[in-house]
Amino acid sequence: MAMRFFLGANSCEGFVSLYPQLQKEASRRLYVIKGGPGCGKATCIRALSEGLGGAEEYIHCSSDPDSLDGAVLSDRVLLDGTAPHVFEPLFPGCDGDYLTLPPFVDRAGLEGKKEALYALKAAAKAHYEGAYRTLAAAAKVRQERRQTVAALLPEQGPEKRVHGLLQREIPKTNRPGQLRLRFLDGITPKGLLCFYDTVTQNTRRIIALRDSFGLGQPLLEGLRDGALARGQLVYACMDPLEPGRVRHLLLPDCGLAFVTDAGGQLPFAPTRTIRLDAMAAGEGLRQARGRLRLLGKLEQELLEDAVQHIAAAHTLHDRMEDLYRPHVDFDVLEACFQAHLARMA
Repeated sequence: MAMRFFLGANSCEGFVSLYPQLQKEASRRLYVIKGGPGCGKATCIRALSEGLGGAEEYIHCSSDPDSLDGAVLSDRVLLDGTAPHVFEPLFPGCDGDYLTLPPFVDRAGLEGKKEALYALKAAAKAHYEGAYRTLAAAAKVRQERRQTVAALLPEQGPEKRVHGLLQREIPKTNRPGQLRLRFLDGITPKGLLCFYDTVTQNTRRIIALRDSFGLGQPLLEGLRDGALARGQLVYACMDPLEPGRVRHLLLPDCGLAFVTDAGGQLPFAPTRTIRLDAMAAGEGLRQARGRLRLLGKLEQELLEDAVQHIAAAHTLHDRMEDLYRPHVDFDVLEACFQAHLARMA
């Protein structure tokens, strides 16, 4: 079964796209799909990927997780290349191509909706700007919480634990390691969403890192680097709020995953749990617990406010799609899919 990820994140830095990293990963032909809202881009991605034998990965939209932004196949990638993840092949016709969707049946009628479309676009932009300001505040609160706990930790680093896990859990291979950057989690109109099925359906062993304070970064970075040195395919799944930080690691070739568990509420039973929270036990933590609870509650409230902004923007985008759909020739759209499929097969 295809793995599910996000390649874009609503984050403390604004919208962050991993499209450029995907382009660097391997020699795959890149097809970039262009079209207006409601014009069949996600339908095109699914129809073409299924017609070409199925995807290894489906890329979901963080602002509409029921919709697709892309599909990764063994020898090619299909991507929605419109805003906010505008993207182009480096050399169209050489390493990639454009897939344009069919003309509109009533261009004059659509032009008559220009004012309404511009107003909806501006309102959605304002909500995203509000979401990103709130996410930036949430990240600062999280950083303060993390630094409060870090001051209570012993000075010993994670090197010994990383070495032990590498020796016991991750075999060496005779091939070079491969790194793929993805988001397993997203801050979406539906709240904080994680594709846990990608973990359970593609790994046999799941090591949960019980980490309420964000202490696992050195451990995850060490495991990532060590697994690459051992020749493994490594999916480094970044934190959508703080996209420079690793949150999970998937090593599908050896059937292993390291999954951060911030609240003890994973929807599956892990093979093993490493309790990173225990590193901060002691009198210092007891004295700081009230402040940490306050910071945690504030972070959660800020995240919920950001989700409300993103949900409002999504509703406005749906209204833009409703304005577009009556002007799309769906019979021609189906013929367009078949023509693209015949050309790509």
